[in-house]
Amino acid sequence: MAVVGPARADAPTRRQPDGTARRAAGGMAGHIVTMPDSLGGGGGRQAEQQSPQPEAPRRVSFLDMAAYVLAPGTAVIGLLYYYGNTYTEAYYSFFGIPPGDLQLSVQAYLVKSPRAIFLTVWPLFYFGLTLVMLLVSVDNMLAAPRLVARRRVVARWLLVSGMLIMLAPWLFSVLGWWVGGEPGTSVSLLVTAMGSALYFSGLWVGPAAWRTSPGGRRMWLFTKVMYVGMVAGVLFWFVAGEAAAAGRQDAESDAAEGFKNNPEAVIHSRVKIAHDAPGITVADEGSESGPYRFRYTGFVALAKSPTHFYLVPRDWKSGEVVVILPDDGSFRVEMRPT
Repeated sequence: MAVVGPARADAPTRRQPDGTARRAAGGMAGHIVTMPDSLGGGGGRQAEQQSPQPEAPRRVSFLDMAAYVLAPGTAVIGLLYYYGNTYTEAYYSFFGIPPGDLQLSVQAYLVKSPRAIFLTVWPLFYFGLTLVMLLVSVDNMLAAPRLVARRRVVARWLLVSGMLIMLAPWLFSVLGWWVGGEPGTSVSLLVTAMGSALYFSGLWVGPAAWRTSPGGRRMWLFTKVMYVGMVAGVLFWFVAGEAAAAGRQDAESDAAEGFKNNPEAVIHSRVKIAHDAPGITVADEGSESGPYRFRYTGFVALAKSPTHFYLVPRDWKSGEVVVILPDDGSFRVEMRPT
């Protein structure tokens, strides 16, 4: 390594034992000093040569961006399919029709899912957003160092309240006081989720030492994992139960209103149809009307599979029959809007 200064031209040069040269300086004149590599003279050049160059930032490819979008989207589509299937199964089971016989497509289940979950998910989303806003507001109001004692009081109140609310459905069910019945009902699951949210809020509002100490960090991580798992599981079963309830409710409502949104089905048959459906009229139009001489009116098309028609009378009551006709050319069906 060399240190360069304004050296005098007439300064003598001295040869050192190790082979390096040193120019003597006179007075306050500059000088040139060359150090051997063994003392670190070449270390700077070697370090400069061996220092790694900074890598260019990795560009995000189109596949990476697509994965960020499709990965959560796949989970959402799976949930929508499940809830749509739950709703459809509850709806047609009310009429005694096995949903698997209808051979509905995936798109049909997805279309039915908003009706199954919107009225349930929207209030839950609103409640969760309100809880987060309140939690942030309380955290900001108690951020001053002089309010540490009050912060502890609020945090302990949230922890105790959350624990009691989480355990309340189970304790009341064991003692026979809980109106919702056994643990696992919709009300019990929702109350459990609310209690876990309050308990999590208590740990969040509590002093930072609760989360930064060695034991506190482990407890904080464990609580976050348990909170996310519990809330996800509780909401999954709660929304599934509400989707099934919505399917049964819509089936009852459609039957009570006389299937006003379903088209009327007029059946033209080659032979007489044996059925026990009330309110159906039949007319024999004779051989002049062609091969389909028997005309049946009063039916409503409830559903259609690739191979069968599912028909009910307009004034169908719970427990009455559903007429199932094969779509094999023996019948001709006319659909008329109501």
